[in-house]
Amino acid sequence: MLFCLNVRKGTDLKVSEWSKKQTILIGVLAGVLLCAIIFLVAVATRPAETTMLDEPEEADIALIDEGEVSLETEATPPPDLSLIFRPDSEHPLPEDRAELALGSDYTIGGTVYSNYPLDSVTVTISCSHNNQKPYPYKKTVHFSQSKVGVYDLTDAATDEGVSLSSLVHFSELLVGVQTLKITASVKGTRPVELVRCTFYVLGEEWETITKDKFPDSYPEALKFFGSDERFLYRYQWVNGRYTVADPAWEKTYITEIPGYPDNTPWLVHIDAVPYMEKAFDYLETTYIRVHGTNGDTGVIKAISLITEYNGCYVSRFTSSLKAVSHHTFGTAVDLNASMEPNKNNEKNHAVIDDDVKGHLVYNGILMEDGVRYYDFTYDGKYKLDPNGVPETCVNYLLYEFGFYRAGFDWAHYYKSTSDAMHFCLSEFVTHKHDEQTYGLRKVYEYVEDMPETVSPEPSASPVLNP
Repeated sequence: MLFCLNVRKGTDLKVSEWSKKQTILIGVLAGVLLCAIIFLVAVATRPAETTMLDEPEEADIALIDEGEVSLETEATPPPDLSLIFRPDSEHPLPEDRAELALGSDYTIGGTVYSNYPLDSVTVTISCSHNNQKPYPYKKTVHFSQSKVGVYDLTDAATDEGVSLSSLVHFSELLVGVQTLKITASVKGTRPVELVRCTFYVLGEEWETITKDKFPDSYPEALKFFGSDERFLYRYQWVNGRYTVADPAWEKTYITEIPGYPDNTPWLVHIDAVPYMEKAFDYLETTYIRVHGTNGDTGVIKAISLITEYNGCYVSRFTSSLKAVSHHTFGTAVDLNASMEPNKNNEKNHAVIDDDVKGHLVYNGILMEDGVRYYDFTYDGKYKLDPNGVPETCVNYLLYEFGFYRAGFDWAHYYKSTSDAMHFCLSEFVTHKHDEQTYGLRKVYEYVEDMPETVSPEPSASPVLNP
C-alpha cells in the first residue's frame, strides 16, 4: 500500500511539471504569432518608397549611377555624400545684385540632387542689418515618410504636403540687401549650403544725403572727394540707423580690396583705395618690438597688430540718426574693436593717453639679424593682445606707423569721446597726432629715412629719439 502510494505521488509530480512546460511553450508560440501579425500589418500599410528620379542631363552633376544609389540611413555623414543644386531656367534665383520691387512676388525653382535620402531642404533669406520680423526668413520641407534623392522645389510631395517654392513669399521681404541661401541635409547630417545669391528689395521713396547731415565734416568730405556726386547719394531706411544705398552709386564707387587679417576683403570707396594700400605698405614693411614688465614681443611686423577687422563701408547714420557716419562713404575703417580701450567712450581718452604717454617709451631704431625695428619699453600693467602688445597701445602703433603716414585721421582725437578703433579720411577730427598737448606722436624719424649703410646695433643704453 505504501509502495503504491509513493508511485502515484511521483507520477502526479511528473504530470504537473509537463503541464507547466506546455503552458510556457504555448505562451512563446503565441508571442511569436502576435509579432508576425504586427509585422505583416506594418508592411501592408507603410507608404510606398520613392527612389532616385532620372539623373540630370549635365555630366558635371556627380551622382552615383542609378541602381548604385544608397538609400540606407546614415548616422554620420557618409564620405561619398554628393549634394548639388541645379537652377531652373524658367524660375531662376534672383541675379546677383538684382533689384526687386518692395511688395512684389517672385517664384524660385531648381532641383536638389543627392546620392543619399534627403531629410530636408531649406530656403533662408537674411537682410543686412535687420533682425526684425520676418527675419531671419526661413522655410523648410521634410521627407521623413519617403526616401527621396531628387527634389524639385516646386514639387508638393513633402511631409508638409506643399512645395518649398510655394512657401517662400518675396512680397513679405522688407527694404534692404537680401541674401538667399538654399541648404539641404540627408538623414543623420547637418544642413549643407548648396547655393546663395544677394539682391536688393527697394521701395519707391528715396532720400538723399545732404549737407545738413554733416554737423562739422562737410568741408573735409568735399575736399577729399572733390565733388558732391561722389558721396552725396540716395538711400532708403532699413532698420534703426542703417540704410541701403542707391545700387547705382554703390556699383560705381564701392570696391573690394584684399585686407587684413588673413586677406579679409575690405569694402571701400574707390577714392580711399590708394590711402588704404599706402597704409598697408607702411605696416607691412615696419617692424616693432615692445618689451618690459609684461614680457617681450620680439621683433614683429606692425601689420600683425591688425588682429580684428570690423568694417569699412556700411551705409548708416550715427546713433543720433541726425548725422551720417563716414563708414557710409567707405572712407573709414574700424580695427580691433573688441579691445576695451578701443571702444567709443569718453573714459578711453584718459586710458590710452595715460598708458601711451606714461608707460610706453620709444627707444629709437635698432637692428637685429639685419632687420631695423622700432624699439619700445612698456612698464604698465594693461592686458596684452595676441602679439603681446598692451591693448592700450595696439591702435596707437597702427596709427603711428601706418595710417597716420598714409594720410588718415584717428578718432581717438575726437573732442568729446575716444573712438580708437576708427581710422578715417573724410571727416573732421578735433585734435591732431603731432599736437604738443593732445597728440601722442613719438616717432619723427623712419627707417626709410636712414642711409642703407647705417646699421645701429641694440645696446643696453637705447638711443632716444629727439
